[in-house]
Amino acid sequence: MSQADLPRFLDLNDQLVALVRAGVPVHLGLSSRSSDAAIACEHIGSLVARRLGEGVSLGDALGDSAVPHEYRSVVQLALAGDSLPAALAGAGNTAQQRDEARHAVRAALRYPVMICTLAYAGVVLFCLTFVPKLEAMYQSMGIRAGWGLSTAKLLGASLPYWVVIPPLVLVLVVVWLRWPMTAGGATRSFAWIPGMAKLAAEQELSRFADSLAGHLEAGAPFPAALQSAAAAWDSDARQKATLQVAAELARGHLASEQMSSMQQMPPLLQWAIWHADDSVGRSRALRMAAELYRNSAERRTSRLRVLAPVVTCVVIGGGVTLLYALALFIPVAQMIQGLAD
Repeated sequence: MSQADLPRFLDLNDQLVALVRAGVPVHLGLSSRSSDAAIACEHIGSLVARRLGEGVSLGDALGDSAVPHEYRSVVQLALAGDSLPAALAGAGNTAQQRDEARHAVRAALRYPVMICTLAYAGVVLFCLTFVPKLEAMYQSMGIRAGWGLSTAKLLGASLPYWVVIPPLVLVLVVVWLRWPMTAGGATRSFAWIPGMAKLAAEQELSRFADSLAGHLEAGAPFPAALQSAAAAWDSDARQKATLQVAAELARGHLASEQMSSMQQMPPLLQWAIWHADDSVGRSRALRMAAELYRNSAERRTSRLRVLAPVVTCVVIGGGVTLLYALALFIPVAQMIQGLAD
């Protein structure tokens, strides 16, 4: 592909820019903010168009380090199949699921942040008003201060040093939650949440299977289709491994037994790629695998949307509330015990 593909590429890039500006979720490896993503998409389009105008092949132009591999995968599939909607089907589903997962996590963190803010205000008032009165009560009744009151006094004495830290942390959390990031960056940022890594892995498998099936259905030979579909991986290591396998396969140096171990793929995807030609067909098997992985990711997203707010409220909100209650209860309980003794 060279100069002859330039008009098709320019038209395709204009369509992608229009979709991004309209707010359509498209997985292109760009910023989650539509205006920034559209500008980046225009810059990438200009870069690739300039390289094509210089006579460089489309594959080499798209291989530039400034071009995200998600963008490269969508463009290659759209040009091969001559259908942008078909190329965006898998990418759009992935982008939508990732947006839903990020929104679920952000919504889940709102309630604990509110509880922590109220608890912080309560601790400050506790140190400024309640601790001095409680200390006076201890002294008037001749009760020896226990570790609870000593800790409260230390907390109050150090108030000027730590009072600005929680608001600063809150501001950083809010900025982090609202900061625009690429889909891959957002996935890595939320990878500490249980289930998010598995969700991202299933989305990646679904996108790769869809991309490989699309190239095969467009008439590409299997090695060439495998080489083009490698851009659908989020992992650079998986991309390199897939490209190596495609190159060896094109030279006829790779046996099917060796192919099945590529990137430690799940058994279903291994069967769809290497062993489905004799039964349902490779392309149909890949579509089936993509659908299964996509449905599994959708179920995980639905569970995350329901469970994330509950779990975060119980763990973070409940933990902060418990600590605040203990800060009030322990000094009073020790005072009552001192009176009893």
